[in-house]
Amino acid sequence: MQEERKRIYLRLLCETAAAVAAVALCWAFGGKALDILMPFLLAFVMAWAFNPVIQVLQRHLRLTRKLFSFVLVLALYAVLLGLFLLFAGQVVSQVLDLVGATPGILSQLQGVYNRFAEEMRGLLALLPPEYDGLRVEILNLLSSAWETVRSLIAQGLSAVVSLTSNAALALPGFVIFLTVLVLASCIITADFPNLRENIYGYLGSRGRNSLRLMGHSFRTAVLGFFRSQLIFALGDMALILVAFFIIDVPYPLPIALALCFLDFIPFFGAGTVLVPWGAICIVLGFTTMGAQLLILYAILYVLRRIFEPRVLGGATGFSSLQMLFSMYAGMKLYGVAGLVVAPVIWITAVNFLRTGIFNGVLADIRFVVGDIRAQTARPVPTKTTEPPAPGAREERRGGARVPRWRRGGKGAD
Repeated sequence: MQEERKRIYLRLLCETAAAVAAVALCWAFGGKALDILMPFLLAFVMAWAFNPVIQVLQRHLRLTRKLFSFVLVLALYAVLLGLFLLFAGQVVSQVLDLVGATPGILSQLQGVYNRFAEEMRGLLALLPPEYDGLRVEILNLLSSAWETVRSLIAQGLSAVVSLTSNAALALPGFVIFLTVLVLASCIITADFPNLRENIYGYLGSRGRNSLRLMGHSFRTAVLGFFRSQLIFALGDMALILVAFFIIDVPYPLPIALALCFLDFIPFFGAGTVLVPWGAICIVLGFTTMGAQLLILYAILYVLRRIFEPRVLGGATGFSSLQMLFSMYAGMKLYGVAGLVVAPVIWITAVNFLRTGIFNGVLADIRFVVGDIRAQTARPVPTKTTEPPAPGAREERRGGARVPRWRRGGKGAD
């Protein structure tokens, strides 16, 4: 028994050291390794997704796997490239028009502000003289609010210009990444069965079962999560585009795309833009447009609150409370990026635990915890019996306990 305890303690110590070393290596070199391996990981995921389709085509058409792999991969990238060029052309043209029209928009806003400020001065002039301090404070607050709006517009324009320049500078690297991704997708998709068997050979039977279960869980949970979010984002984008055309909002496509990105972030939504936009329109006198924007946000909010928890929980196999907890924890730790990535990490970690690969480690931890509790437990005090008081002793007579003063015999009446 003593030797078994030593062996379990030593094994748990080695497993803990290995886990700490793995975390340290991932912390130190995980980012660089992920940048290098990203096109190959994406290509492997694509090959894994295409494998059932290719098997069906091979079974019915009796052609080589390499031919189907190249055709499917190249057709997919051609469709994605066409959609990207279509939307990118529209977005770039409308963004350039928006940048060119910004001085005119600022001039119009300046005129609206001047008229509003004059009306406010006329109303404040009706106040008694003792409210001169309040009049000055309100005018200063109005002026600072206008300067803040102008600063935000200028910062937005500079962000658009810097984003455009950064995209232009990153274009050569993106072309190289895309080329490597296409080539890796063709090669890995064509040779996917052999690669999978080689990986299974290194893992053994237990690792093979765990990997298959992990793949099934990943397909149903993580892909279901992204699929549900993408469906919601595209649906909201379609609704926003229709509403923008009805409201006659200028530059609808880039604004709808930005709101679609915000809607892709769970429990975040497009209200961060629509609500301030509608409120500012109402304040500036565009009451109809502001009310329409607020009504649009109310419709989007109601639809997402009704359908998102159910669809998200059904697609991932996790409850809405678990998804909400993981999103909130990710947001508190890493901001907006954590809000998106944390649910994926949570789903992957839970499904990884469900594979049973850590059952041995958990058994060792339970044994060590139980052993430590047994070694450090306080002894339970034993109950001591006190002698009965004189005159109150009892005896058994006929199966019953009878006090001395009730017994017959010597000294009894």
